[in-house]
Parts: sequence; C-alpha cells; structure tokens
Amino acid sequence: MSIAVLTQVYDEVRRLAIAGSVVAAGDFRLQKLIAPLEQAGAKAPVFAKAAQAVTALVESNEQTSSQALLELTTLVNAILYTQGETGLTGEIEPLETTDLGLQTTHVGAQVLKPLVEALTTAGSGRFETIQDGYNLGAFQDLRLVQPALRALDDAYSDIGYLLATTVLPQYGKAIYPQLKAAFNAKGKTTGHVRRLTLMYRLDPGSARPLVKQALQEGAKEMRVGAIECLGQETEDLPILLGHVDDRSIDVRRAVYQALAAINAPEAIAAIKKVLRSSDLELVTHAIYQHSIPEIVNAALEEAKSEFEVLLKSEDQKAFEANFTQFFGLLSCIGGGKYEIAEPFLLESFKQRDLLQSLGGHTGLVITRRICELLTECTAVTRQALFQAHETLESSLLMIAIQAAYKHLPPAEVFEIFSPHFTADLPQKKNLKDAVLTRRKTISEAIAGSCKWYYVPDEIPLIAPWDSRWLDLAVSARDLNFLRPLAVPGHAASNALISDSFNATLQKSRNFDNYMTTLALMIHVSHPETTDSFVKVLLHCASPKAKNLSGMHWIIDIIPRLPKSAAPQLEAVLPELHENARGKLFVAIGELTSKP
Repeated sequence: MSIAVLTQVYDEVRRLAIAGSVVAAGDFRLQKLIAPLEQAGAKAPVFAKAAQAVTALVESNEQTSSQALLELTTLVNAILYTQGETGLTGEIEPLETTDLGLQTTHVGAQVLKPLVEALTTAGSGRFETIQDGYNLGAFQDLRLVQPALRALDDAYSDIGYLLATTVLPQYGKAIYPQLKAAFNAKGKTTGHVRRLTLMYRLDPGSARPLVKQALQEGAKEMRVGAIECLGQETEDLPILLGHVDDRSIDVRRAVYQALAAINAPEAIAAIKKVLRSSDLELVTHAIYQHSIPEIVNAALEEAKSEFEVLLKSEDQKAFEANFTQFFGLLSCIGGGKYEIAEPFLLESFKQRDLLQSLGGHTGLVITRRICELLTECTAVTRQALFQAHETLESSLLMIAIQAAYKHLPPAEVFEIFSPHFTADLPQKKNLKDAVLTRRKTISEAIAGSCKWYYVPDEIPLIAPWDSRWLDLAVSARDLNFLRPLAVPGHAASNALISDSFNATLQKSRNFDNYMTTLALMIHVSHPETTDSFVKVLLHCASPKAKNLSGMHWIIDIIPRLPKSAAPQLEAVLPELHENARGKLFVAIGELTSKP
C-alpha cells in the first residue's frame, strides 16, 4: 500500500513539473497524500521524510517552490528506484515468432515515405511507385508489411493484383495468420478474393477449408476465386463437376479452365460435352492452353463435322449461323501442338474460295484463321501457304509473308515474294489495282517487322531481310518500306531519305513529322545527318517559336549524333530561342565528351 501511495506522489510530481512549481502551493491532490505517508512513516521513516517533503512543497511560495519540488522529486525517485518491483509473476516462456524467410533491410525515409503513401492513399502514379519499390527490394523492410496487407483492398485493381501476385508472396507463410484474420468468405470486395487465392498459394493445405467455405457461401467473384484454387487434388474433381451448370458465366468459365487441365475421364467427358454447346467460347482458351490430346482430337472431329455443315450452307445467313461454333472449334486445335490437324487444315485451305463465296467477309475471317493455323502446324502446312501466295487475298498474303519471315531463310523469302514487285503492271485498271495492292501488302509486312522509335539505338531488328529488298524499296520510293532494310553506305537509299526529309521539313514545323526520318539518318550514318539536324533546330527552336514542342526528343538525340557535329551545333546556338540554349548546351557537352 505504501508503494502505491508513493507512486501517486510520483504522478503528481510529474504533473507539477510540467505545469510549473508555482502552482504547487496549496495543491489539494498533494494534501490528500500527506496523511497516508505519515501513517506509513510510523513503520518506515523514509515515508515520514516523504510526507515532510510533500508538506514543504504544499506550503511553499514562488521563491521556495522550485527547490521544494526538486527535493521531493529526488526523494520519490530514489525510494521507487530502490523499493519498486519490475517484471511479472509466472514462468518465462518464449514468444511465438515467424521467420519471414528473407533478409530484412532498413529503407531510408526518402524511399519509405512515398511507398507508404502509395499503399495507404489514393491518386495516380501509385502503381509505378510500388512496382519500383519492389524492384529495388524495399519491401524487405518490415515496416511495409502491414501497409501492403491492407492495400489488398485498394480500389485500383492493378495495385491489388501486383501486391497479391508479386509483392506479398515473398513473405511466405508468415503473413498467413493476418490474411486469414482479415478474410471474409461472404465479402463482396475483390480484396477478399485476393486474400483467398494468396492464402491458397502460400499454404494450400491450410487454405483448403476456406476455399470450400467460399465456394458454398461466397458471391460470384468469391466463387470464381475459389474455383481457380481447385483442380490440383483428386477430391476437387467432384466439386468442379458439381458447378458445370452454374448460372454464372464467369463461374462456368473458371470451372472449364480447371477441368481442361485435368487428364481424367470424368473431366474429359465434361469438356467434350461443352464442345457441342453454346458454352464453347468459354472453354476454347483452356483447351488450347492445356492441350490434352483426347480433348483436342474431339475438338478436331467436331470441327470436321461443322466444316461440312458450312460447305452445305444454302445462303450467307445459314453460313453465319454456324460460323461461331466452327470458329471456336478451330481455336481449340492448337496447330503447333498436334500434327494430326495437318490433313484437315490442308483440305480446308483448299476450300478457301468456296468459303469466301458462301460466307463473304465471314468466310474470309475463317480463312484467315485457317492460314494462321497453317503457319503454326507443320513445315508441310507452311509450305502449302507459301506456295499459294499468288492466289491469296491481301490479308492472307500478309500472314504468308510474316510466316515466311519467321521460318524461311531471307533469300528464299525474297525468291517467293519479290515477283509481286518485279512483274510489269497490267494495262487493265482492275488487274493493275490488284497488283499494286499486293505490293503494298508486302511492303507493309516488311515495314511491320521492325518497330521504330525516335531514339535510333533502340531500333530492334528481329532478323535480317535479304539485301535485294532494299533496291525494291528505293525503286518504290517508300520510306516505310525502306526503314527496316536501310544500311550505311547505300547511295540510292541515302538519296531517298534526304528527299523525304527535305520534303517533310518544307510542309511542317511539327517535330514529330520528321523525327523518325532523322532517326533513320543517324541509324545509317547518313552524310547529311548534322546538316539536317541543324535544320530541325532552326525550325523547332527559333526565337519566334511560340512553344518548344519536341525539345525533349531533340535533347535526347543530340548525344547520338557524330562527335564531329558538336562545333556546328555550338555555332548555331545564338540563333535559337533563349529558353532552349541552356538545355541544348548541356546536351552538346555530352556529345563533346563522347570517346
């Protein structure tokens, strides 16, 4: 009891130390503690001394209160330090801990603060901040675990998906209890679905009861998430089969995705049934993805039957009525995985003219899909497509040359498709237009093989084209056709590039309109590169320019110019807009420092 009274004195002393000793005189709270202290002092003199110190403080004035408060504080602290008790009664037991399984790190506030804000607030740019933080290893800092767990409920779905699939799995089973505590099988938010799938990923055995609960009690989104967790255990098959007739399309799609991956008689029978139903479009991707032979063969047989029905269509309306089913079956075949489809694909390809005459545009859509499967299936089917190039419609010809580019030597591609350019144009207008269309198709296919960027050292070339195409591109005066073919030192192509650049420069002051041509000049080490770039500067950054549109591209491209261009660029600086000179001067400095 005496120590308890003394603890009260200690609390009052702390209060007075904050409020100021001048208010201690006559303090009624201290006065109430004097009598208990004097009573305790009868057995322990130190408490009597404490009572005297309290009395002195209560009876003090402005001049003596500070000294009295200091003496009482010192005395109370000394008694409590020597007479007080620490700790709890009972046996000492180890605390339950969980190993995160990774090396923790302490992230600085400069990195930690933006990450915490991105995880706990709303607004744009947060996804990139979180992704960059993960790439830097910042999420190994334990201070980010709780914000990341709470952000599973983020309204921006990409953030929740990133956390559930990439960030949080690195913590392993350590976060399972917290996921379970926050999980609600009846919850309608996406965050609960993410928790369920993440728990199953971390600990399938422990999460299985929750998956079954979600499947029975959850809303549509929760049931879809639960079904996506099933399929790996034998006992899952009856559960999945029990939901093949679910009223929800999304649930049925998830069920089919799971069943299509199970090579069991019951699952195969269920998928075969779907091949003949209106749900076919829900299962095509799953069949193609998992490609169980028996299912693919069944899809192929169904496709053959539907193809016969199409060929017997009496009019275009009847043709289109069977189109969806046949097209879905084609998507199940997976040409590159089963040679058994080769005879059917070759035969259906031979019927392309009949398909287009019966179905019009719909027939052409089917023919395109058949051609795509021919490129995936075997060398025999690809060869059949290449050999028919002279009779192919332009969109089919595009597929053929793109496939040839991937599978044939460059010289052979040129031998097959170059006659479309070298042949003389017919006199009849319709024939002439057809030839010109085919030439354009091939040039666009070649141009599309290389994606161009403004920065010339970021131009990816998949594979080389035969060098003879370059001469055809020059003769066609087609710069898009020329871009993936151009090489340094080719006089004719350099002349075409110069003409194109100058013509565009005269028509427009918009930097975007001629930047790709300038990038091409740098790519092929064009002799007029520096002069052309100076023209760009004078157009885009003249003193009369109302805005400096495109300056960021100009500044970025300067260090990629020849080092010899630096003096010429420095000489033109006084003629440019004052707001551009400083930035350009820095970029020219980078060019000058090139080795």
